[in-house]
Amino acid sequence: MQEDAALDHTNYESWVKTVVSTPDLNGGGVILAPIFGKMLEGKKFNTALEWCAGPAWIGLWLLETGICDELVTVDVNEKSVGMVEETAKKHNYKVRSYLSDNLNSVPKWERFNLVVSNPPNYCNIQKSHPLGFLRDDLRPSDIDWKIHGNFYNSIRPYLFDDSRMFISEVSPYDKEVYLGGKLYDLRPKSPIKEFVEMTEKNNLRIKKATPYSLGSDEVDLRMLEIEMGNH
Repeated sequence: MQEDAALDHTNYESWVKTVVSTPDLNGGGVILAPIFGKMLEGKKFNTALEWCAGPAWIGLWLLETGICDELVTVDVNEKSVGMVEETAKKHNYKVRSYLSDNLNSVPKWERFNLVVSNPPNYCNIQKSHPLGFLRDDLRPSDIDWKIHGNFYNSIRPYLFDDSRMFISEVSPYDKEVYLGGKLYDLRPKSPIKEFVEMTEKNNLRIKKATPYSLGSDEVDLRMLEIEMGNH
């Protein structure tokens, strides 16, 4: 945390106004950043990665609060990457921001002690739903969990044996997700089963799935804590 930031931004509500962003890039990170901060409170990491970062509210807040010393962000949207760089320059944060489809363009020398993310949370958004147009929006939609699968297949070489991952997911135990009383996402099977398969085949292990709330019980919000598997 920078000294001037400590003086000028005493809470999240004032600090978040300094993050460069636009509404079209908001996939929920602006709401979830304090949740990540609370769950990681009291912990300390050297280098954190925010996967599917967007404007990187989550990772930047961890920097601001001193939970991590430096941040690496990854996003497929060039506009997002530029905004992260603007915010980092404004605060003199230590950030490396990569324009990358998952980890494809991230240098092999990078190593992360912590990984955080609010990735796309739905794999089969129903076009019949009033919000069905979001099926083609990368913020919520990961069709057939391909983005998740590619990430878990790629991340292990970037991690240390004691690295930890905290990934926010929506209703990971449910095959059907209803929004507004109508079927929104129809999963082929319980997503947690797929996430377990993805992680375990890459020497990772889901340690626990901690529930959290944003004030609504329409969906089951969980923070997946992932650690390295047997070596």
